[in-house]
Amino acid sequence: MQEDPFPSDFVAKIQPSHHVDQAVFGHNPEHAEWVACKFHRSTWFVNHPREAFLSPEQKLLVITYEQDEHIVGRTPDDEIERYTELEGIADAAIPGDRFTYDYDSMSRREVAKEIEDSVHRQLTIYDGLHDKNVDMTLIPAFLGWENWHFERCRPLLEINDSVAFDTTQINSKYDKKEQLDTLEDVVGPKRIFVNGTVAPSHLRLMPRSVVAFSGKYSILEEIRDANDIHHRDLLGASIEKRIPEINKWQAKLTQF
Repeated sequence: MQEDPFPSDFVAKIQPSHHVDQAVFGHNPEHAEWVACKFHRSTWFVNHPREAFLSPEQKLLVITYEQDEHIVGRTPDDEIERYTELEGIADAAIPGDRFTYDYDSMSRREVAKEIEDSVHRQLTIYDGLHDKNVDMTLIPAFLGWENWHFERCRPLLEINDSVAFDTTQINSKYDKKEQLDTLEDVVGPKRIFVNGTVAPSHLRLMPRSVVAFSGKYSILEEIRDANDIHHRDLLGASIEKRIPEINKWQAKLTQF
């Protein structure tokens, strides 16, 4: 396994048992070098050979950005056990859990506790895998939207100086930009993986540290015809119009 693997460009979010995902993203390293599987679906890779979905050149990322029903009751030991089972199958994982917040209803103390709990869980998982000598890269999930939120996540840089940020609950592209800019300014991560954003208009606002993004549904819509058939040969064009957008910061620099 390569040292410190980290996603780049487009990451396909997959349901490994789904026939469409198998047909479009499976054994497709040219257009889906990295695929992301939710934790609760990762048992598929425990129960099936890796090559049933992935080519040797493809890389698997396990993510814990999930709905509450899949998170409640999950412990660090549960994650340590699963990642141990996936050693040699998954290349990297984002531990912890999904951070659900409400700007209007959560108090400062409640937000702080949510962040501190997740930071503790992620560090516990990292230490547990280290003690078991499990060869898998962990990518810490940074949480929040304000300066002091990200400051409370700073201990996670002990795990990795490249981080992940979930945008699935952020509808506004300007809110995404503001929060990612804050994360970059406060923490200065080496790289950021953005979960849940594939719209070109959103990607072009991303800061310099963003090197990878994930999603699926709008891309599948673009390659689906009127007969509900997905055309794998159209996938390249759909992805390739998005990748340059995360490098728009380069064009902005040339204006000065």
